Amino acid sequence: MALVMAAYFYPYPYHPPINNPNENSRFYMTSAIVEEGTYCIDGPRKRWGWVNDAARYKGKHFSVKGPATSLLGLPGYAIAWAWAGIQGQRTDRDVALWWCRLTGSLLPNLLFLWFFLPWLGRRTGSALLRDATWLTVAVGSLFYGYALIFVSHSLAAASGFAALMLLSKTAGSAPKARKDAFWAGFFAAGVTAAEYPGIVITLALCGLALTRLGTFKQLARFAAGAIIPTAAVMHMQWMSFDNPFTPGHLHMESAAFRAYHERGLFGADAFHADAAFQLLFSEGFGLFPLSPLLLFALPGLALLLMRRVDRSVGIAAVVASVGLWLECAFLSNWRGGWTIGPRYLAPLIPFVAWAALTAMDALWRMRPRLTEAIAVGAMAVGMLASGLPSAWYPHLPEDFDRPLPQLFFRLLDGAFVPETAASLLGIHGLAAAFPLLLVAIGIVWVVASTNSWPELPMPTSRKLLMAGPLWTRRLGGGALVAAVLVVPLLQDPTAAKRRIPLDRARAFVMSHWSPRGHDRAAKLLANGERTPEQTDALSRLLIDQGRRREVRALLPKLPAERQSEIRAELSGK
Repeated sequence: MALVMAAYFYPYPYHPPINNPNENSRFYMTSAIVEEGTYCIDGPRKRWGWVNDAARYKGKHFSVKGPATSLLGLPGYAIAWAWAGIQGQRTDRDVALWWCRLTGSLLPNLLFLWFFLPWLGRRTGSALLRDATWLTVAVGSLFYGYALIFVSHSLAAASGFAALMLLSKTAGSAPKARKDAFWAGFFAAGVTAAEYPGIVITLALCGLALTRLGTFKQLARFAAGAIIPTAAVMHMQWMSFDNPFTPGHLHMESAAFRAYHERGLFGADAFHADAAFQLLFSEGFGLFPLSPLLLFALPGLALLLMRRVDRSVGIAAVVASVGLWLECAFLSNWRGGWTIGPRYLAPLIPFVAWAALTAMDALWRMRPRLTEAIAVGAMAVGMLASGLPSAWYPHLPEDFDRPLPQLFFRLLDGAFVPETAASLLGIHGLAAAFPLLLVAIGIVWVVASTNSWPELPMPTSRKLLMAGPLWTRRLGGGALVAAVLVVPLLQDPTAAKRRIPLDRARAFVMSHWSPRGHDRAAKLLANGERTPEQTDALSRLLIDQGRRREVRALLPKLPAERQSEIRAELSGK
């Protein structure tokens, strides 16, 4: 947990120039509530600039997002607002956003992970599989990226699975059982309050409550808990759009976005087979390639349906997972814009993680060493393919279909590192990334050195061998597994055909990087007395980063022969 907290609190991926509408529309709502006592975001928009994902109704503008994240951000924003008032200043946007991320996303998701770990541990005989599954969710999936910023996807996942964990307990009449029923209802409805498409998960959890809560009083307590987030949504919609049952998507300010939501039922117009496949298997943003340990969920979901113990809980997990996936496959805007992974599927990650653990546990009881090696390798690939983008730049343009070779390895080569806790000490660049590397190494070490073995009848000699430290074999086997899983993510078959759009996307990301001035190219550009060799190295670096305009500006400072080579390279010859 300490390693995960370090991974959550150390990086601060904040890139103001992109004006992330997914985050800022929620942030503007929080600001308007604290400072003006209204849901109308015209004040923040006038002060901090236009932001997309807004609805226009009767000449005013409102966020179209569910209110849960914005409401959780209220304490954080209030702290920043009060502190600015004490200093006689207006609220600093950057400071207020950090506080909103803290109370609206970071702390709630870490609290969920605290309870999620022992819950998983009670459902497997292997501490290694427990930890690998938990860490895949925490830092090896898109759950990590959306827990770092002020959005609702990870919060919806935490809320939904918190309800399932509470409902998985034996219902009774004890005071604790009564509280569990109330909070289960609260978190079940909280999924939809955070993320409107989460209605599928909410309905699945309500069905589970009907089977698990055997008395009318327990069901009434569940309903009482559910009323709170439901009332929050209805109040926001009523005060914004004069109707508690009308979300803002039909009043979108953006004509293009409004057209998406006017199709079919709130944007669900037809089943898109390509979406159903790519949401799960695309090497650029698919759930399973970027978090390969979750592939075990495919047989795991079937096992949850067949098991006798807690079958109703397993059925609810299957319905929630498959239901949300199908719902997203029906959406006209299923891709979701600039994302890491399939962001609309984020709420199902804990559900499929439990299914994956179920399948791995069954395999582990037959082939423990093989299963443990697979778990270590798959977890490590998830940390690279999902964890690295999450910490560095959790809003990828859609042009990148192989994010690691097309962008992130080049970011590291160019010393592009986001804001971190080390920034407070004036440390930037690759030196600031080193602590995160230590955290990643520490996570792999802790998992690989876990001491666990199947509790099965076996010869004492074999049991003693298995009880010994097997971390070297686990790491070796895991490295082989990781190599196999990561190869498709490193291949770039379309790079030559799509060179210009990829260069444009890379140039946009690197030209709008924050913090500015600490990467290799920026330092060379700032050096007004560059040698010809340094200018040539700078041109090569800028070409690799797709920054064609800046390369052309350097041409007069290069030898004629080198100018010809660069022009030929830029033209693709």
